[in-house]
Amino acid sequence: MVTVADTAYSIAVVRAEEASLPEGERLFDDPFAKLFAAAGAHCAEATQRFLELDFFHAGVRLRTRYLDDAVREGIAAGLDQLVLLGAGFDARGMRLNDVAAKNVRVFEVDFSEQLEKKRSILTNGGVVVPAHIAYVACDFMQPDFDVALLADLEAKGFRKGAGAVFVWEGVIGYIDLPAIEKSLRFMLNAGGKGSRVAFTYGPMTFDPDTAETYTRRLGFASCTTETGADLWRRHFKGDPSPPDAAALMKMGTLIV
Repeated sequence: MVTVADTAYSIAVVRAEEASLPEGERLFDDPFAKLFAAAGAHCAEATQRFLELDFFHAGVRLRTRYLDDAVREGIAAGLDQLVLLGAGFDARGMRLNDVAAKNVRVFEVDFSEQLEKKRSILTNGGVVVPAHIAYVACDFMQPDFDVALLADLEAKGFRKGAGAVFVWEGVIGYIDLPAIEKSLRFMLNAGGKGSRVAFTYGPMTFDPDTAETYTRRLGFASCTTETGADLWRRHFKGDPSPPDAAALMKMGTLIV
């Protein structure tokens, strides 16, 4: 049986393939993705089904670059805490040079089983997780996850209200609207003024609102959004293919 966590292997496959492209064509570098991709042999059939979906390859490549850029911009703005909500096999804490250069503290949040799986794969690959990265277990569907998560983050050195970059990649599609709202309120409260949230979402996530109106009502100062089609035109030549699938992919950045 394929679990939600297993979908992370298909994303790792795409990220690992980026290294095979000529340097000038790469949207990012992720030297750790090959370890996670190789560990997904047990769900290879399911992984292949994801890889065959329209716009899957391009979508993963473009969203990875978008979120990388958002993290870099947040660090450049002076934020020195990075929180990866639903971290999966995200290796931004190790692969983005800005993180170490600016002494950014990284908090990877996910199910305890997923974090242990990640730790095991890295250990077996000879990778030592740097001291600036902390793993924090959480289930976003638990009624009071926000209270427990903040306490657990603070226990690992997170400074409430001191500003943070939150990356919320590939999570919204697996939780309901009440959990989405609670997560957004959590980020507002935990991060404080100047914090940023870079996230992925779908065309109906905030229906009948837009992402902009919904998040402003919660208290965010600004919300900028882009589609997969926008990102395609920025990084590739010509129009997106297929155009409908590209338009359905949504990315956003919030500022508190």
